[in-house]
Amino acid sequence: MRARFLPLPGLYLILLTMCSVELFLGGGGVPADLKFATGEFALTTPSETVPEYEISFVQPVGGAPSVHAGTITQLNNGQLLAAWFGGAREGAKDVDIYCSRRLNSYQEWTVPTIIASRKQTTRDLNRYIKKLGNPILFADADGRVWLFYVTVSVGGWSGSSVTVRYSDDNGKTWSTANRLVTSPFLNVSTLAKGSPVQCESGHLLLPVYHEFVRKFGEVLTIDSNGQVVNKIRLTAQGGAIQPWLVPLDQQHSKAFYRNSGGSAQAMLSNDLPNVFDAECESVEATNVPNPDSAVAVIRRHNGGFLMACNPTTEGRHQLSLAVSPDGLNWRLIHDVEDSTPPDEFSYPYLIKGDQGNYHLIYTWKRTKMRHVVFNERWLGDQL
Repeated sequence: MRARFLPLPGLYLILLTMCSVELFLGGGGVPADLKFATGEFALTTPSETVPEYEISFVQPVGGAPSVHAGTITQLNNGQLLAAWFGGAREGAKDVDIYCSRRLNSYQEWTVPTIIASRKQTTRDLNRYIKKLGNPILFADADGRVWLFYVTVSVGGWSGSSVTVRYSDDNGKTWSTANRLVTSPFLNVSTLAKGSPVQCESGHLLLPVYHEFVRKFGEVLTIDSNGQVVNKIRLTAQGGAIQPWLVPLDQQHSKAFYRNSGGSAQAMLSNDLPNVFDAECESVEATNVPNPDSAVAVIRRHNGGFLMACNPTTEGRHQLSLAVSPDGLNWRLIHDVEDSTPPDEFSYPYLIKGDQGNYHLIYTWKRTKMRHVVFNERWLGDQL
């Protein structure tokens, strides 16, 4: 009987599937007492006395004809830094990662500059880069600003990996790019969308997701050198992607997911008793529709949850804010945008500011990035 051998693509598929389980990836090692930094879940009482709501476009007229996937962070000097990708269209070879800054005493954003490009990333990584996408900005407690972004060398987004740069001068200059190693074999099919979370030790937890063959959420533990030291799968159920991790105390958190399973799906959520020692968790459907679109969720000052989402059964023509006491039962309270198809307002990204306010950035009709700042008084006291 003649022996049968797996063709090379089949072997790659098996190896990649093996890599989707929990891995310890070496590097600097994972501290045994890894905990969320207190500032990630601390509850405060804002001092504002009047409602505040302001909406503006980040970039001036002109620029790249198509933009998407905004991200925002607040620097230790109080300034805001925003980033997104832009080019002829999503996935085009001319797509770059753009960045703009908002100064303390001005409402205007600075003229965007390029902080990552295909040419620069190809040179830094010493490998061909076909396209860029999904930037993530994060200013850590020590003042270092991290930039994570998706890179693809071959194929579509399912062949992605995540690349990192950092800045120690508030985004004026950036380090050489480094490709995160999330698998000892092919090191593909890792994408990022949600905000990182800082640990007491200085490690970052970066929510990521896998798209090749099966779709599911994961979290990477990254040390101060930008090296992946651990990877944990968050979901046993397929289709729960683009996780957004929300700490509840030093070890417990909730995760929220885009439901990539067709239109009229519900947004998904699960409890993570200890994300640093997690096993595959089942997810629950919330009462919010999710038309295969990204969500952003953060903890409110009063302990509840605040979400930006597209609460429709189909399309991304409505972008709303919703509140919840438990992360499962939500109530829509404000429409940030409300139009008709084919208009699109998508990929929201939420953070808390240092003055107790909230910052939201999102894609506006795939042509501009829009920024909204508001406070608790404007949201109201409801959960």
